[in-house]
Amino acid sequence: MNEAPWPPGQAGEAAGQRLAVELARAVVRAEKRLGRALDRRELARRLNVSASSVYAYLNGTTLPGTAVFDALLAELGVPGPEAGRLATLRDEADAARRLRPATARTHPRRPAAGPVVPRQLPLGHSVFVGRDAELARLDTVHASPGDPATGRAAVVVVEGTAGVGKSTLALHWAHRTQARFPDGQLYVDLRGFGADAVMGPGEALHGFLQALGVTPAAVPADTAVASGLLRTLLAGRRVLLLLDNARSTDQVRPLLPTDPGSVAVVTSRNRLDGLVVREGALRIALDVLPRYAARTLLERQLGAERLAEEPRAVDELVDLCARLPLALSVAAARTATAPVGSVGALVRELRRTRTPLDLFGTHDADVDLRTVFHGSYTLLPAPAARLFRLLGCHPGPEIDATACAGLIGAPEPPIALLDTLTAAHLVRQHAPGRYTVHDLLRVYAVELLDAGPPGERREGTERLLRHCLDTARLADHHLEPWRWRPTPGGPPRPTAAQPPLADKAAAATWFETELPALQAVIAQAAATDGLEHYAWELADACAVHLRRSGRRAQRAAVHALARDAADRAGDRVARATASRRLADALSRLHRTGEALRLLHETLRACRDLGDQEGVRQVRLSLVRVHDSCGATRRALPHARLALAMAERTDDPFALADGHTSVAQQWERLGEHTVALDHARRALDLYTRLGHLDGQAAILIGMGRAEQGLGRPAAAIRHYMVSLHLDRALGDRYREAHALEHLGDAHAALGRHEDAHALWEEALALFEDLHHPDAEPVRTKLRPPPDPDGRHPSPH
Repeated sequence: MNEAPWPPGQAGEAAGQRLAVELARAVVRAEKRLGRALDRRELARRLNVSASSVYAYLNGTTLPGTAVFDALLAELGVPGPEAGRLATLRDEADAARRLRPATARTHPRRPAAGPVVPRQLPLGHSVFVGRDAELARLDTVHASPGDPATGRAAVVVVEGTAGVGKSTLALHWAHRTQARFPDGQLYVDLRGFGADAVMGPGEALHGFLQALGVTPAAVPADTAVASGLLRTLLAGRRVLLLLDNARSTDQVRPLLPTDPGSVAVVTSRNRLDGLVVREGALRIALDVLPRYAARTLLERQLGAERLAEEPRAVDELVDLCARLPLALSVAAARTATAPVGSVGALVRELRRTRTPLDLFGTHDADVDLRTVFHGSYTLLPAPAARLFRLLGCHPGPEIDATACAGLIGAPEPPIALLDTLTAAHLVRQHAPGRYTVHDLLRVYAVELLDAGPPGERREGTERLLRHCLDTARLADHHLEPWRWRPTPGGPPRPTAAQPPLADKAAAATWFETELPALQAVIAQAAATDGLEHYAWELADACAVHLRRSGRRAQRAAVHALARDAADRAGDRVARATASRRLADALSRLHRTGEALRLLHETLRACRDLGDQEGVRQVRLSLVRVHDSCGATRRALPHARLALAMAERTDDPFALADGHTSVAQQWERLGEHTVALDHARRALDLYTRLGHLDGQAAILIGMGRAEQGLGRPAAAIRHYMVSLHLDRALGDRYREAHALEHLGDAHAALGRHEDAHALWEEALALFEDLHHPDAEPVRTKLRPPPDPDGRHPSPH
């Protein structure tokens, strides 16, 4: 068949390479015509040669015989004139091969040149931690690199935000698996996000082809032809291609092998959906490191002894670095050679500085955090870049799509913009419609805001606060639809699409989900000149949910922020309201002394302001505080004064609350008949008003009064109705009390098994709320002591 390999470095080899380039062009044209990759095995069968011979013909290492060559051109569909030119090239190559110099013939021991085996992997990171799950997924790829049935190579895309360790993971895995790719490893930094010009696929192909032994002069100028030649040279070989820092699918696609023996690993800050859809790429999305791995990374670079000297500072440094591998490595490098205590010093500096990214800066652009983040940001379209900047206005741990609409003043959630940011890995969608930005990217967004258009930050913050307040008021209305609350400036004026809050259940779910963000937003408003009023208005809108859900500490924290905001703004009326609500919250935390001091101070303030409604509300709060510590005789006068003030108004809500307060105190004093009289009046008013909360509260008081009169069966009827209402309202604290009282009534009727079941249910609720009222219930569940005073063993 007149086949032979080329001697090294001779004219015949160069001629063979020119022929291989032309054959590669013919293969590309055939693939375009067929609409798929050329199946080399089927081609070999038709030519009646081995598959390895076809690979050798196409990569230029072997010259086919005349008959086989003509058949090959026919199978590729090469037209007549072109086939004649290629046949001439084949004859010239054959002649050059025959005329090889004497030196090549007189050294029989010199082996013929085989395929070039490139070893281009750069050094990996000296410290590699975590990523066990991701490595396991990569291992599944090299266990069976491609799909022989389709003739397709395996492609993996490692994606993630800047500095998250994509290249580190890819290189670590590549070095670990070199032996599984005996025909070489190709590497290229595609410069998709740095300051240097992005590398085009043509430039990358030029480097790969030279690494595979093609002389520079023989590298095709046409990208498609060069891509075909690369695939030809890789055919039948097991090669790993690491395509680092890719910007787009189009930049990568010409560099991909097709033979199932090879694997391509692509790293990118962008989501390369095209490779997943068309090439079937395996997507591996990297997030920041788990806490244990972040600490291990610092330990590997600083030493275990160093970490043991400053354990708390190390834990805080992990948080301040947002568990981002690049930030952790830079921080470790800053402190590795510094004296003991430097970790704590860096932490204090990071907490104190207004520009924390300065402390993660280096002279090397590829590891300078601000420069690295900027590489991703500058590629964003203007609307997406604006949204990313404005995310710096949001202080919460996460944000939903409707809040993003409020942030930019859009009528609908900006899903397309958020998808752009998600694709660039500048935000992460961790649940449908909910997004997070890690702390260092948030710091970068704030820097961009400060350097951006004048007023952009304040305007964005106010739009966000307006959105949060409008939505919180809407949700609060669903929780208490019977009570109208006047709002400053009239009814809410939504600035963006509201979330679907159609009923109480949706409102409660919204509060549950958004509470961490709302608390952060309230703190932000409290500290911003001119926007303080949002703090106390938001706290007011959250008050009912905080009370019903039993969040005692958060309730106190929110109202403390509201009071501080009112102080800053010099609004005495708002301060009085916030102080009263704070006192109510403190009484639930059993901080009675603080609550009473605050209420007496507020009572004086309301009198000075001439705020009679404020005075009445403070009286009711004083009743609750005194009642919480068993000082009933101190509570009753305030209850009677509150009722007297309500009777001088036409407000049925005030009157119902007054009767409830008086009834509860008479019941505590054992005047059950008097208590029931006031309670029935309150229940009648609440029922006519549709005030479910009030009904549930007074029914518990009526049950206690009935029980005090020796009528536990009547008490059970009241408790059952209250329990039903409490569950409908989502008031877990009062639900627990209703269950406890139901247990008491059943015990009074001798139904001890029922009583224990009810007490156990009540105890579970109190314990879930971390409430001290659990202890009296726990006592009721303890077995009675033996006659000698000892409790029997539960066993």
